[in-house]
Amino acid sequence: MTNGEALARPAPLGTYLSVPHGDHLLGNAQPDWLPILSDHITHTLTGTPA
Repeated sequence: MTNGEALARPAPLGTYLSVPHGDHLLGNAQPDWLPILSDHITHTLTGTPA
């Protein structure tokens, strides 16, 4: 699998975020995905719109 898009597509509540320049665990790109993910989790858990 080159990326997780195919895995995320069938997930009814899934969200896919591509970080093409990230290394294996995205450690080199944390500023690019961490704020987006934390906002998404917050909005998902609280039920507020993103």
